[in-house]
Amino acid sequence: MEKVDICIVGSGPSGIATAAALVKLRPSWRDHLVILERAEHPRHKLCGGGLTPWADVLLRELDLTAPVPDVSVGKVQLYLSDRPLEFDSPGMLRTIRRNEFDAALAAGLRQKGVRLLENTPVQNLIEERDGIHVKTAAETFLAKIVVGADGAKSLVRRTFFPEASSRVSRLIEILVPAANGLAREFERRTAVIDFRPIRNGLQGYVWDFPCLCSGAPHLNIGVFDSRVLADEQAPRAHLPDILQRHLEARGWDISVDLMGHPERWFHPQDVYSRPRVLLVGDAAGVEPWLGEGISMALAYGPIAASAILTALEGGDFSFHDYRQRILSQQLGKILRRNRLVARLFYMRKLFPMLPLFSDILHAYLNHRVKRGIRHNGGGGRKQ
Repeated sequence: MEKVDICIVGSGPSGIATAAALVKLRPSWRDHLVILERAEHPRHKLCGGGLTPWADVLLRELDLTAPVPDVSVGKVQLYLSDRPLEFDSPGMLRTIRRNEFDAALAAGLRQKGVRLLENTPVQNLIEERDGIHVKTAAETFLAKIVVGADGAKSLVRRTFFPEASSRVSRLIEILVPAANGLAREFERRTAVIDFRPIRNGLQGYVWDFPCLCSGAPHLNIGVFDSRVLADEQAPRAHLPDILQRHLEARGWDISVDLMGHPERWFHPQDVYSRPRVLLVGDAAGVEPWLGEGISMALAYGPIAASAILTALEGGDFSFHDYRQRILSQQLGKILRRNRLVARLFYMRKLFPMLPLFSDILHAYLNHRVKRGIRHNGGGGRKQ
């Protein structure tokens, strides 16, 4: 059995960000932590793949890079009614593929000397007097601190945080080569976000994003259903039917396999820590309005690292103030605000009023762009 100070379960953006933030705070900690990843990079991960300017800011603050193919989106087309709202928003979004992005982050972390063990799924976690036993098929680690960065179906969460409420959103997507009639859609470099299926019980939207898969032009098309109103017994929308109607409305005859996955959303009253254990990223929760996951996952890293620093230096592993640490930071403010916005935005009876708020939505999008560009030094991003 190997003793470690910190064991991070999962090597997605939140796990990588936590390790990177720890090493930035104390470079020597690279020798006292381990990341356990159940799969092998580049591993499949469903995601719209939208990177906002804030994500780029966070990557730079964490001293991380992810040199992968991307597509810069110059326009956003929003459907709140049958007539779309079109915004020229250069710099608001770039799209990547998560398998490539996560693999690049992992490679960059390894260059910092951090140990990341792939093909090492955690089988169980057992709390002992002197730490947490983290058992894998090959060996067992005794960790002073365990960080659950293992996604919406987190084993760490299920083991240490039993709960009645699921707070899980649903997503499905397809990836389509941008050939023949779809080539023009890719060349437009426009992100389409269609909220009209709210009329049919969807608590989210349908998206069309241009992207590159292994360097080849594709369209990423999917449906996001936040389920943020599930506690009100709202009926479940049938996501494949909504996606099929969207494709037919666009005049696209596409037959591909659907891919689906869950996404956990954040609630300010939930529990995100217990003695020796912290949750980050999807295991803790992202925002349920637009489902912006990557930047939220990265933002958890510095908060978790700061809490871990306090614990290791003071010997208090209770993490009693971790939730308040989240709520007091920009991440927590966005998570709380967007949860409230989602609960209003996705009420079907309020949907006819949404076009009245198009100017507010436009202003919000522009604010996000300007803030990101300003934090990037005013010169935009390296693509």
